[in-house]
Amino acid sequence: MNEFVALLHAYPGVVASLASAVIAGSVAVIVFAFTQFLTVKRARAELLVPKLEELYLLVNEAAAANVTICAVALRVLDGDDAARKKILALDDLDLYGHRLAKKIIMYIRLYFPQLSRIHQLMFAAQGKQNELLFALHTTHPPKLAEMVEAGGMVAHFLRLFEAEIVNNRDSLIGDRIFHRRYKPTSQTALDAFIPPPNVPMWADDVKGNATTKSAKDEPC
Repeated sequence: MNEFVALLHAYPGVVASLASAVIAGSVAVIVFAFTQFLTVKRARAELLVPKLEELYLLVNEAAAANVTICAVALRVLDGDDAARKKILALDDLDLYGHRLAKKIIMYIRLYFPQLSRIHQLMFAAQGKQNELLFALHTTHPPKLAEMVEAGGMVAHFLRLFEAEIVNNRDSLIGDRIFHRRYKPTSQTALDAFIPPPNVPMWADDVKGNATTKSAKDEPC
């Protein structure tokens, strides 16, 4: 230590130059590291933004398909032969949503695993709906209220799926300098689904007189 102090007094100019070089080198390393950090984040964003947009569109496509399938299923339960022929003509991959499901799973597993929880809940609801769709052509078809509730549950989780994508866009993409905490859908929102009544939604039991309306006019 004493030798270093003596050297500092003997060659102040040399020590100052070395200190300046060390500082300049450190600053250069920091700037390089920060630049690389921004470059990596920009490249990641360029990759993930279109992927997230494609996933969002797939969720919307699944929601539209759910409405269509549910509407046809309700007409089948209402005794519509044309609807029965239409649903029988559908490819199983489209009827049960497997074609879209495989694409959605790919995006989640490869790019957005944070969405796994809400996707699994949606997938489970769709599985229950598919059991009822399969039962349409058996000797024990589902009740109308069961089909309405199943379709509504799928729509409920698809809406939450879409909202979770939008609300966590910055976290999923990761293009901000400072990390944004991921906010999963709350349990309160998950439980907010209001099931339909145990009778057809268009039943009118007021004054003891029940009137009916064709299921083809009732949204799922």
